[in-house]
This record gives sequence, structure tokens and C-alpha cells, in this order.
Amino acid sequence: MKKVGCLLCALFAVVLGAFWLLGSKLSSPANQTVHLPADAPTVENVTINTISAWYFPVEARKACVLLLHGNRGSKRDMVERAKFLTTHGYAALAIDFQAHGETPGEHLSYGYLESHNAHSAVRYLKETKACQQIAALGVSLGGAASILGERAVPADAYILESVYSSIEQAVENRLALYSRHFPSALAPLLYEQIPLRLGVELHQLQPAEAVKHLNAPVLFIQGDKDKRTFLNEALMLFDNAPEPKYLNVMEGAAHVDLHQFNTHQYETTVLSFLAKHLDQNP
Repeated sequence: MKKVGCLLCALFAVVLGAFWLLGSKLSSPANQTVHLPADAPTVENVTINTISAWYFPVEARKACVLLLHGNRGSKRDMVERAKFLTTHGYAALAIDFQAHGETPGEHLSYGYLESHNAHSAVRYLKETKACQQIAALGVSLGGAASILGERAVPADAYILESVYSSIEQAVENRLALYSRHFPSALAPLLYEQIPLRLGVELHQLQPAEAVKHLNAPVLFIQGDKDKRTFLNEALMLFDNAPEPKYLNVMEGAAHVDLHQFNTHQYETTVLSFLAKHLDQNP
């Protein structure tokens, strides 16, 4: 029995070590050199504090849209969105979150520290670009960053794509992708590291709670085949959000670039929402 006990203790220590290493990998910086695509619209390279960003101007500006990329992505991921938005008269600002792209940072924080970047970007649009109306469009991590923190970014409209409901659920979903043999009971070995590593409490990573406090129109876009953020999570966020609110479900879409997956549906939905809720002549 003593030998069995020692073996179980050793096995538990190995499991703990493996999950700690996995936690290190998941929170490690995702910095990279970011190149502008050759077919990108006119752009201004800007730095907001330490945040690397691209501003896409338009001559007859209707409003400004803040573009917030997903986990381990960069501002380059948002160029196609900037392209169609500027074509329709909306200026756009795409940023690299902290520890992403060309913005320095020590670790990823699942939307919490990234929310500070989103707030800085909104201030830049208001104070430097004189944007009278701003929509925040965030993909996954980017959507979470636009609504987490002490308060959501002060936007006139929100577009939230594939945003997780809670950090606990997000970890369970991703563990299931690694292996079906990982029971959900092991998920705390990952998400309980977050306060230790990042100094961010789990209750600060709850988008389904954060949406309750929005005070502007919100559009949710979600793929019905997404296994990283399930459709029922989007429905939970939608139910919790105050009116006016909208949900657009893309049939057959997983956790992918929804603009690329169904460009027509995406652009029609987004442009209709912006036209309805942002004044054309502020």
C-alpha cells in the first residue's frame, strides 16, 4: 500500500507539472513582426503609449470602429474588416494587444490587461482623431477585452464575435480539444493558475456578467459549430445583455474568422447594425 501511495503521489506531481507547463505555454507572449498586406487600404502607423496600431482614415467619415483581434493574433488579422469598413465610410483603428504582435508585454491575460489597451485606443480615437462616435468590434479575446475590466470601453456600439462566457468554461472547452480523455475536473489545474501567474482574479474574467452592464447597442456574431466557444455561451451573453441587442448565428462556422467564412452575411449584418445605431451625421 505504501508503494502504491508513493506512485500516486508521483503521478499527481507529474500531472501538476504538466499542467503548469501547459499554463506557461497558454499565457506566453505572442509577439511577432506584423507586415501590412499589399492590398490594404491607406493606413497610418501609430503608437498609442506602447501599443502598436494602424489607423485607416476616410475622407467623409461617418464614425470610427475600433478593431480588436483574437487570442495570439495581431492587427493584421483585422485588415480585411478595415477594408470593407473604410469602403463604406467608417474609419478604423486596429491595434496589437499587449504581448501580441508588435506591442510588448510579459504574458497574455485572456482579456483583462488587454482591456486597458482597448481603453487607451478609444481615448486616442476621441482625443487625437476627434471621433464623435465609436463602435468597438472585438473577435474572441478582443470582444472580451472590450467589455472586461472595471467597465466596458466607452463605445456607442459593440460587436462581439465568438466571446467566451467565463474563463472556467473557456478552459474546459480548450482542454476538451486537446483530448477527449481530459475530464472537466482537471480544468481547475489550469484556470486556478491565473491569479497566481497574472494577479487577475477569476471573477474578473466573466464576459457573461460584464455584458449586463453595457449601456449601448450590442451585436453578437457566433458560429454554430464553434467548439471553443459554444453557441449556448453566445446565447447566455445575449440573454444577459440589455436591449437593444442582436444575435447573428453563422451556420457551419467553427471558431474561425467569421468575416472570411461568410463575407456577405458578415458585412451585411455589421453594416446594417452600424447604420441603425451610429448617427450618419453626428
